[in-house]
Amino acid sequence: MVAGRDVRAPEAGRGELAVRAVIGLFLLAYAFLVFVAVSLHKRGRLSRRLLGWLCTGFGRTFVRAAERSKGGLIKIGQLGSLRSDLVPHEITDELSKLQDRVAPHPYDEVRAQITAELGRAPEDVFATFDPDPIAAASIGQVHYGVLRDGREVAVKVQYPGIEKALAVDMAVARFGLWAFNFFTYVDTRKLFAELLESIEGEMDYLQEGRTSEVVAANLAKAPEFDDRFVIPEVYWDFTTRRVLTMQYTPGTKITHRGELEAAGIDVDETARLCARLFMHQIFRDGIFHADPHPGNLFVDARGRIVILDFGMNKRIDPVVRDAIRRNMVAVVARDVDAYAQSMVDAGFVAPEEIDKIREVARIQFDPRFWNVAPNEVADMDFSAYFAETREQMRDIHSFQLPNGVVMWGRALGLLQALGGELLPDVPPLDVIGPYVLEFLASG
Repeated sequence: MVAGRDVRAPEAGRGELAVRAVIGLFLLAYAFLVFVAVSLHKRGRLSRRLLGWLCTGFGRTFVRAAERSKGGLIKIGQLGSLRSDLVPHEITDELSKLQDRVAPHPYDEVRAQITAELGRAPEDVFATFDPDPIAAASIGQVHYGVLRDGREVAVKVQYPGIEKALAVDMAVARFGLWAFNFFTYVDTRKLFAELLESIEGEMDYLQEGRTSEVVAANLAKAPEFDDRFVIPEVYWDFTTRRVLTMQYTPGTKITHRGELEAAGIDVDETARLCARLFMHQIFRDGIFHADPHPGNLFVDARGRIVILDFGMNKRIDPVVRDAIRRNMVAVVARDVDAYAQSMVDAGFVAPEEIDKIREVARIQFDPRFWNVAPNEVADMDFSAYFAETREQMRDIHSFQLPNGVVMWGRALGLLQALGGELLPDVPPLDVIGPYVLEFLASG
């Protein structure tokens, strides 16, 4: 209460939460129908055209539901958009629209949330506060403001009632992943545990602020990144668990190539620098920003990469990190034995199944599909490649996902997609390969 007013932010009612649960269960049923259709297509009982129509319909339905409900559905859709090895491309093409397209909440809700968290209304805290957001995401949105001492700020505000909405989404996701656990080689229960941990961390803006400071300090120690990146400073006097106030850092979205080139910025070098910044976080520091999509990456007037939104982040156990480092070196060198041993050392598979993982490596290193440039992918048929990989993986009974690997895979998947957009003529390993061999192999 402030000055006799009720400043509690509005929350979703039971009816809205019930509708949310029904939508989630409907999407689960739809997903199971798609799964059955894929199985029938593999047996020659369903045409590829009909399967494509069904998959596109599911993808569009999921996107519409996620844009309406936000919260966990957007997170699940964003993760699904990166798994083209498991999910038909008609679905991933639709889900990819969720990476950077979320409608904002009404300002009244934002104002109530700020008032509840800071104890004063925005107009009493800030000299200027723009009611129109500059960005909106699944859990909160960002507004431009100016503190009374003249500092420009970006204020990230969590949507009121999002905790209850996410609890419903996660309950449905838990049930769905449990059900699909019977049909996939991946232990989806561990995938859910890591997803839940990530989302719970993303709800805590105090943790997000602390993580951004740790990553900034780590990168600042590397001479090669000197004055080449910006991570906004957190203003702790105006930050709570649900409101994060930080330095306003204007820039051009990293995928707006024309604007960057007009400003005299070398886009190819910027793409390579971005890859190195994130590889350093993952493999050298062990704590990393796990959401490097274009909406979180900008380039300022001096050509520095601005990294925003550390809500989704992860620490990797040093033992797992070292094994993944060696796995990346093995991938670049196409070393089947080193690849298999690193998978065992990381805890993906048991030692007695190392021969099976060697066979997976041979499939993945198939010259026909090896290190293909993004602009060549559309003309290639990967169905046999993915089918053979899935079949071999199903035969590995000890396969599991070590903690941290899901977020690691998400970060690398987003970076690869970003590289494909910025450098469409360049194979992915041509960008990171030299860096991997020089930097990662050095230990």
